[in-house]
Amino acid sequence: MLSPQVAKAKVGYAVTDQSRRPGQVRALVVCKYEKFRSEIVSALDRSFEVDYYASPAAAMAGLMAAKTPGLIVMDYDLVIRGSRDFMRMKLESDHLRDIPFLITGRVPTETFNETVRMLCPVSYLRRPFMKSALHDEAGKLIDRLLEASWRSLPARQREALETSLGHFRGTTHRVRRGNPLNIHNTKECCFPLMEEVLEGQVADLISNVKDHHNYTYVHSLKVSSLMCLMAHAIGISGHELLTVAAAGMLMDVGKLAVSQELLNSPDPLSRDALKQLKKHVLHSHDILERSENTSEGIRVIAEQHHEKLDGSGYPKGLTGRDLNELARLATIVDIFCALTDKRPYKPEFSCESAIKVLETLEGKIDPFLLALFKEIIMDVYRPENPSIH
Repeated sequence: MLSPQVAKAKVGYAVTDQSRRPGQVRALVVCKYEKFRSEIVSALDRSFEVDYYASPAAAMAGLMAAKTPGLIVMDYDLVIRGSRDFMRMKLESDHLRDIPFLITGRVPTETFNETVRMLCPVSYLRRPFMKSALHDEAGKLIDRLLEASWRSLPARQREALETSLGHFRGTTHRVRRGNPLNIHNTKECCFPLMEEVLEGQVADLISNVKDHHNYTYVHSLKVSSLMCLMAHAIGISGHELLTVAAAGMLMDVGKLAVSQELLNSPDPLSRDALKQLKKHVLHSHDILERSENTSEGIRVIAEQHHEKLDGSGYPKGLTGRDLNELARLATIVDIFCALTDKRPYKPEFSCESAIKVLETLEGKIDPFLLALFKEIIMDVYRPENPSIH
């Protein structure tokens, strides 16, 4: 086995600074072309711990490292030439066998595709591809394993996660095709979620979804769950509570109409890019406007959740007296969830750190709703629930 120093000198191996991302999945990249290897590492580095190698022989050391890779990215040319020992090691080890493969480059034969699929989860990406496409494809492979783990959850929690994810994917498809949404179906899909919230399972819901790589889905589910929890605390129940849960799920639906390259950028956004992203509120208005059965509550929450009491918000710069109470609540929940979300360009904030940020927004967010939120959220993120910290 080559030491890291020798391997780096001989075959171009390196390891990113793993201390700054201890909870992330480890990706093992095998690519003989330095230019392509650098592009792959750059695309994955913000979301994964990345090791990279120039050959399968050198990568065998990384395969047997203390922390097992959660993903292998390899050139097609290397897969078919020179990977026999690497593949044998992978397939003969119980803890390595199911590691998913992302194969890049030219993959010419369907026979090859089907053969590899029989051995482990696999996906293919043909060059040229954008960094965001590689990042998304890697996320999807990892997500398959996460989603498979939901099968061992209690039936209703599994239903809440699988139903909401399936509906979110369907909503994404509709938005990108310019089709109207089915608001009734959204409410139906939120019913198991609402039941889990009322049974005190918010912490488990968040814990089981937080590592999913569809960031907009994760954010939407967190917002929906916490909106439902807060609305119940101020006396909303029954069909109205279900509408609040649906509003949380649809609050950022306009982001699905925004460029995915922009939405999933691994870097902090420029001023111009932020201006484009803020247009998602206008997109939400248009999407909900052309969808039947959109209630006033769902529409108002989507349109006002970025407004602030002092008029400093967007898109209209509304002030306190013009803001709906549930929209005020949505503002607090949305900021908290955005801070505690894990994104490629930033670490997730702790609950305590996020609360401190909210406390600095005096005059911008509702102080009475913030006080209630703090009381409730600290119970959700209490020390007995370390998995969501």
